[in-house]
Amino acid sequence: MAVHAAADEGEDDETADTGNEAELASTGPDAAAAAVAKIIDTSRTYGDLFRQLQAGPAFQAAKWMQNQDLLGIRKLLADAQKNMFPSALAGYAAGLRSMDQLAGREHLKYLKATAALSESAVGPGTLSAWRTSLQIESVMGEIIKGPVFKVPMPQVWATQEFRKSLGLTVHRQVYMTDWLARMDSGRGLLSEISSRPLALYRDYVGSLGDSPTRFELDSSLHTGLGVNGLLGADALSSETVLSDADLEVEVADRVDDLLSPQQAGRLDVLEDLRRALTSIDTKVVEMLEGGWHVVRQAPPAAAEMAAQCAVESIDRAIRAAAPDSEVEKWLPTSGRPEKEWRSSNGRLTRAVRIRYIMRGYKEEAKMTCTLVDNIIALQTQATGRAQAIKHASAGDLSMARCLLGTAEHILTVLFVIERD
Repeated sequence: MAVHAAADEGEDDETADTGNEAELASTGPDAAAAAVAKIIDTSRTYGDLFRQLQAGPAFQAAKWMQNQDLLGIRKLLADAQKNMFPSALAGYAAGLRSMDQLAGREHLKYLKATAALSESAVGPGTLSAWRTSLQIESVMGEIIKGPVFKVPMPQVWATQEFRKSLGLTVHRQVYMTDWLARMDSGRGLLSEISSRPLALYRDYVGSLGDSPTRFELDSSLHTGLGVNGLLGADALSSETVLSDADLEVEVADRVDDLLSPQQAGRLDVLEDLRRALTSIDTKVVEMLEGGWHVVRQAPPAAAEMAAQCAVESIDRAIRAAAPDSEVEKWLPTSGRPEKEWRSSNGRLTRAVRIRYIMRGYKEEAKMTCTLVDNIIALQTQATGRAQAIKHASAGDLSMARCLLGTAEHILTVLFVIERD
């Protein structure tokens, strides 16, 4: 099937404002060390930084970490300050791993504190994604052990296999972000394109309580798999990976491991997804199949063509399921601000179409809009990448699988899983 450029028909204001991964990645090693110095400097870490956090929701968690003298935090940071590690970032990450062994991952307040500390000092990116993924794993672990899955009377759908899928999805996030944090040392392997959706996913999972509904858990599974696709594609599109062929192969191998549960999940819902999309617009199915055909054929610029198929499949589906006439009637009573209704050329935005389709499910709609925003941002990066390659590399093909898989999981949340 011929692959055409993704046509968003004017819905161009939904692309994520991804920016750069703090200033850290682009200002050189000296600036990186200076940026992280407030982590390494004990007095600043437990003085200025906590005063900055005091006004925000992370303060109590950060305060908890500050008071845990038994964890040996001050000594660990002091050791890192004495140049035991090749960079300030590596020293900080090594200190966190040592503390993890003492604190235990079940200490959610501790994990919240380290995530808040990382983002405040370094900004969104690899380190904050790693700490965020640990939070998610801790919260999901409690949900999996909670009332919904308890025997002898679990819900009919709350099977052992489903519970395992949820656990594996978030465990793979930890596996990937932990490895990237070990490799990063300020190289910017992850950006806001994946770390921000991951943080939003953490907030969503954290809001579910111990007895979430089937729809919330199904959404958690497919949204989590979609976020995993963004993590893999983001790492593969980083400048550091693109400029290092050996690193690209290594990252691609890790991404394939990350996607393994995603591919299994894809096979489980593929027929349901195909039926749902066929009833909406048969061209959507053709676009997705065309994208997977690209992966199998492995032409140059496979990621660019797969990204086009992924984005166009989403655009076609939401336009068909949320036609202008129906959305226009709904908007005045939707509660959405008028500035969100239309793009700069007057067309309805992707966001309002998605919220129309998922009306009544505000948080799930927000997560879906975020995934769509960032897959479009990755499409832009894939297009730029295509101009620099002459053949389909391992990284190019892995990125193509990431983007197509994420698109399928977005469409599954929108059109397949049953709502309560």
